[in-house]
Amino acid sequence: MLVSGMAFSFHTHTLFCDGKADATTMARTAFEHHYTHLGFSAHAPISLETDCNLPWDEADSYVYAIRSLAQEYEPKGMKIFLGLETEYVPGIAKPDDPAYEPMQLDYRIGSVHYVTTPGEYPFTVDEPEDQFALHVQDWAPDGDYRKIWKRYWCFISEMIEAGGFDIIGHFDLVKKNNIAGRWFDEENRAYTDAAFQAVDLAAEKDYIAEINTGGIARSKRGEPYPSVFILKRMQEKGIRITIGDDAHTPSHIGVYQPKAMDIAEMAGYKTLWYMDAPGVWKEVTLESVKAQLR
Repeated sequence: MLVSGMAFSFHTHTLFCDGKADATTMARTAFEHHYTHLGFSAHAPISLETDCNLPWDEADSYVYAIRSLAQEYEPKGMKIFLGLETEYVPGIAKPDDPAYEPMQLDYRIGSVHYVTTPGEYPFTVDEPEDQFALHVQDWAPDGDYRKIWKRYWCFISEMIEAGGFDIIGHFDLVKKNNIAGRWFDEENRAYTDAAFQAVDLAAEKDYIAEINTGGIARSKRGEPYPSVFILKRMQEKGIRITIGDDAHTPSHIGVYQPKAMDIAEMAGYKTLWYMDAPGVWKEVTLESVKAQLR
């Protein structure tokens, strides 16, 4: 049964990782935008030294902060959930890492950022454009930059096959720094085949995928993740989608969702899915979500 009057995002970052505002501010902003459901998804602690991930020694503080906000806002009509954006990096990190179990998470986003493996210099497909250019040129000195998307889509498919998460994050993040096709051709048949292979596997495993507005919010791309051609394939294969702000500042919350929903409609979608309780997903029309955000 479809419900109405819902607005939500399950992809929210704070000062606990690489966000620019504290959790209290992010929750208040979501409430002011008429959100009914909000998920916090700090970048999960991993063995690599980074400036972006939740440090292990702050994990308890993160859990306490989010659970406290959940108690504060539920009587006001907004449910808040505790999550992590987990990494898939072969030999380094995986979404179902048992080390996360003591946090008693409500959900996990499964994402691929890194396209390197142990023994290679670690870099991510969404790092600043100038850093990415230097790393890619060092990583592929022969100029065969197809290696970027080949490794990325391989890791996405491996992550989907391995499981251990609830939402597939920013499905084609690999395109973030590929502005104007600088590094590879996103319309190349081999590229689309690799993307579709991952989509088909996600459909087989019945995962929920996220339509992510982070690229729009940070002025990197004029469309969400994933691209329309991937969304169309998802719709054809019956993949359910949710929506994620990938918010790192209060200004990212809710503002870009209507555009993303318009693109989802172009791909054939009429509804979104939201988590109403851990493991419990419900369907809502795109139009009713737009109305709630107005």
